[in-house]
Amino acid sequence: METLKSRGVHLDSVIDEGGVILPIHVKGVINKSLAGIGIGEKGYTDFEVTVHSKGGHSAQPPKHTALGEMADVIKDLENNQFKAKIYPFVSTLLDILGRSVTYPVRIITCNIWLLKPLIKKIFTKIPPAACMIRTTTAVTMAQGSPAANVLPQAASITVNFRQMPGTKIADIEKHIKKVVKNKDVTVKLLKGKEASEMSSTETRTYKTIESLCMQEDSNTAVAPFLVMGGTDSWFYEPICENIYRFSPFKVDVSLLFCTHATNERCPVDAVGDGVAFFKRYIRKLSGE
Repeated sequence: METLKSRGVHLDSVIDEGGVILPIHVKGVINKSLAGIGIGEKGYTDFEVTVHSKGGHSAQPPKHTALGEMADVIKDLENNQFKAKIYPFVSTLLDILGRSVTYPVRIITCNIWLLKPLIKKIFTKIPPAACMIRTTTAVTMAQGSPAANVLPQAASITVNFRQMPGTKIADIEKHIKKVVKNKDVTVKLLKGKEASEMSSTETRTYKTIESLCMQEDSNTAVAPFLVMGGTDSWFYEPICENIYRFSPFKVDVSLLFCTHATNERCPVDAVGDGVAFFKRYIRKLSGE
């Protein structure tokens, strides 16, 4: 990317992995395929939070060890999540899906502007939905004493944040220091990557992906969404504003849970369809 930038190259668009085509079947509610086009991706940040103590022998423990104090820190972080917000892409996604659902569900999807508080309340109770409307907080690692009979002189945790566009790494540090009641903790940034910019849904590239999906299957709805993980396309932002994350493979929802896990796979027939999609995509964008 640096070489391209130094040569003054500016890309029209970039397409990378991300959303797929999911069959959505809920009896009596919806029977549709959803092609999700990632128009942005969350950031990634790891912070280390440490509590210090005198240490000593476990036979003479204080009221709270460093690890005990850390338990309160974890509680503060988990009980004080970032505020939820219905972002424009969420409204668009619900609106597009809402056109295909039956009543009474359609009453909700067609009145998002009126029912935002209710939608936020429902979403925050469901982890796969909650991550779409707020920066997430996950305490993933902990370290204390090196031995069972030794009081820890320090206890630390690693907290992983996946921040929404608009939330900066500096905002996360401020959040930690604000919600943690123990003001003697030390907060250290381990690594971080800001959230990407959001690409437009009005570009030639987006419209091409949209039309190709619908031409292949008229029962397909196409909607923008935010990728929860990270892709290599993020690195191309300095030379491209139109970055889309979409893998043209029709896969069952259950296969999503295999991503980066045991037996990660894709149906063979889906691979052929994906190749055919990219052939049409390249021809259409090149004007053939």
